[in-house]
Amino acid sequence: MDFTADEYARRDADRLREILSGPPVTWVFLGDSITQGVVHTHGRRGYVEHFAERVRGELGRRGDAVINSGVSGATTEDLLPEFHWRAGRFAPDVVFVMFGTNDILAGEDGVRAFRYRLDQIVQRSRDVGATVVLQTPPPVLEDGGRGPRLIALYAEAVREVARDLGVLVVDHAAAWESAASDAGEDVAPAGWLDDTFHPGARGHHELTLTLLSTIGIADPASEVCSLDAEDTVGAHA
Repeated sequence: MDFTADEYARRDADRLREILSGPPVTWVFLGDSITQGVVHTHGRRGYVEHFAERVRGELGRRGDAVINSGVSGATTEDLLPEFHWRAGRFAPDVVFVMFGTNDILAGEDGVRAFRYRLDQIVQRSRDVGATVVLQTPPPVLEDGGRGPRLIALYAEAVREVARDLGVLVVDHAAAWESAASDAGEDVAPAGWLDDTFHPGARGHHELTLTLLSTIGIADPASEVCSLDAEDTVGAHA
């Protein structure tokens, strides 16, 4: 049966609600160093780890598998030939996809190819029976081939693919833009980035809050959601 983009989006939202109230499932996260969550969290939890704590710990879904297939430096071009290894072999029920921070090194001319590859990742994920959730990359500071204007173009490409294919989208870029505006900053509130493009512990917690809110499992009473990331204990302690 063929679905329109809107029907896909409604179906996927319904499917996520069913998943969260049903038997154990496998969640796979695809992305780059931001998803991998190493080095720049300084021993603290990355957003995938926060997600696992919220779902497997606080929501009591102990049988769920949360698999982090993020690879530092990866692009959508790197992911496609490795899709089976990094996602398909796990028979995922849900696949979260966040790329763009490294893809932008291809410049403005690379946006069209980025969109095509995202489309292919969505289709391959659906082919293995997974519900797909796209995520826009968070903003970056000016640094060589990276910059705020360029990352905004790639974030918009993610939104366009989501609209065209009827995919749920976690819009970190919009959330950070709004927070930066409220804080009187150009790109991100102070302390959210550890360098010019990697979120630190605070930034990862903000990614977590946007993700959990988008899929409907945020709760102010949750220890994960109410965590003060500045007070977390690093691996050196």
